[in-house]
Amino acid sequence: MTLQELEHLKQRILSERGLNEARKSPRVTVGMGTCGLKAGAAPVLEQLREELKDSSKVVVTYTGCIGLCTFEPIVEVALPGRLPVIYGRMTPEKAKKVVQEHILGGEPVSDLLLPVRALPQ
Repeated sequence: MTLQELEHLKQRILSERGLNEARKSPRVTVGMGTCGLKAGAAPVLEQLREELKDSSKVVVTYTGCIGLCTFEPIVEVALPGRLPVIYGRMTPEKAKKVVQEHILGGEPVSDLLLPVRALPQ
């Protein structure tokens, strides 16, 4: 199979699953592994969904363990055309701030971002 054929296959599968559109929308992902749940990820997810319930274009989802247990609850924000950023030690109150300033306002909340040195190399 050629690279062009593989790309065509990938695009067809993404389209069938509705994932092409999801990539064009802002996406917020909350780590909901056992460590995240113990640290309070469920109320953070609920707050994000509540804050964004009128923003039909924002995809709010969750995943399992992200692997940075010390910083749970963890939230990743991916805006189209920009690199995703990761917020750590989130609370429902911090989630409100991230929604207003970053997701709706377009500017990451620098004092809540996970430090780069915390990320696996």
